[in-house]
Amino acid sequence: MNDKEILEAALFAVGHPLDVKELATLVEKTPEHVLELLKSLVDEYKTRETSLELVEEGGKYVMQVKPAYAEKVQDIAPKEFETPVLRTLAVVAYHQPVTQAEVVNIRGNKAYSQIAALEERGLIKSVPHRRTKMLTTTSAFVEYFGIETNDPKIIRKMIEKVAKERVST
Repeated sequence: MNDKEILEAALFAVGHPLDVKELATLVEKTPEHVLELLKSLVDEYKTRETSLELVEEGGKYVMQVKPAYAEKVQDIAPKEFETPVLRTLAVVAYHQPVTQAEVVNIRGNKAYSQIAALEERGLIKSVPHRRTKMLTTTSAFVEYFGIETNDPKIIRKMIEKVAKERVST
């Protein structure tokens, strides 16, 4: 078992982007050494005939299914969130900054537990605001959905675009 294999296994198992420092701690090597190994792995995956790819996103590395294969397997891939939780997340993302009270008004009382689950996953954050909380998306939200920015206006436009595409299909 060598360091490169350990890094590959970690990236496969974790399912979200990891930074070089986290990976360096895992194999107990310098970040520079780990960066060399990661670049080598990225190159290897580019030449392999495989449905997986290793990509660098904003200084973090993630193993993922290549886009050409993602559509084929999306129906059988495990869903990380139930539909109601994703809908609550969409309300927060679309209306942010938005109060918890407004989200509950839109989504119903079950939104309280859904908001808690989203906060626990780090996709949204809340700060006290009068007698409720103010909710916004986080950088983890941006990473999870592969969005370039956490700008509410851009996120809103993306949600509108996806909604229009779904209605037309």
